[in-house]
Amino acid sequence: MKSLFKKISLTLCCFFIATLANAQPNKALVSVNGSKITASQVDQWVSVALSDGAKDSPELRQGILNDLILREAVAQDVKKSGLLSKSNNAFKVKLAEQNAVMDTWFAQYLASHPVTDAEIRGVYDKQLELSKDPQNAKEYLVAQIVVANEVEGVDLIKQINSGISFEELAKTKSLDKTSGAQGGVIGWALPSQLTAPVNDIAPNLGKGKFTQTPVKTANGWHVIKVNDVRPFTLPSFDQAKDAIAQSLLQQRRQEAVNALMRDVKVSKDS
Repeated sequence: MKSLFKKISLTLCCFFIATLANAQPNKALVSVNGSKITASQVDQWVSVALSDGAKDSPELRQGILNDLILREAVAQDVKKSGLLSKSNNAFKVKLAEQNAVMDTWFAQYLASHPVTDAEIRGVYDKQLELSKDPQNAKEYLVAQIVVANEVEGVDLIKQINSGISFEELAKTKSLDKTSGAQGGVIGWALPSQLTAPVNDIAPNLGKGKFTQTPVKTANGWHVIKVNDVRPFTLPSFDQAKDAIAQSLLQQRRQEAVNALMRDVKVSKDS
């Protein structure tokens, strides 16, 4: 009985693959509770997959059809249950759509401003040169809380000295939301990679210590903490290249945002 079931399943699978390969664009391949999924829908998804480097095959098309069936079933169930009218689900869907638009926008910028192998190698070679400087014998796991003025910085230091967690204050008070979400941590860095005057302050702070006066930089007022210290050993290029590429991608994203916002006029409604 099992072998017969397997044979039937295999036959059905082959039937679907043959149908996908020979179907007319507007021909319905299957219906999900009466809602049709057409060959043109599958072709559209195949086109996206091919642009991402996939190869067209019967298996790819069958997998896409299976996914479309599931998506249609979920969409119908969401509509039936009124899920989007509950809680803030509609907003979450809208936010996901906006994020997809932003990702598409950035992908277009990246296509004309790609991160190249030569650029990655250049960053690594610069790090190699920096590693030879005696001041870079150690690297520091630096954390920060960024505020708008010195008074706020002084108040934060008082709170930390009274026993309030640096990490929690970073999450709730820091103007830098990226590092703030990580408890203020901006990552491991050599002194030469840090903004002045933080590059001079970090090496003189002990592990677990933080500045007792706010530090002014071009980006605001900072409370700086050194979470850890370790000897610096430069990894091989093969070990470092992926991290360098990700860092350059983040730089590209910021470049794209800066270029866009230079021509954007923002005004408060009166």
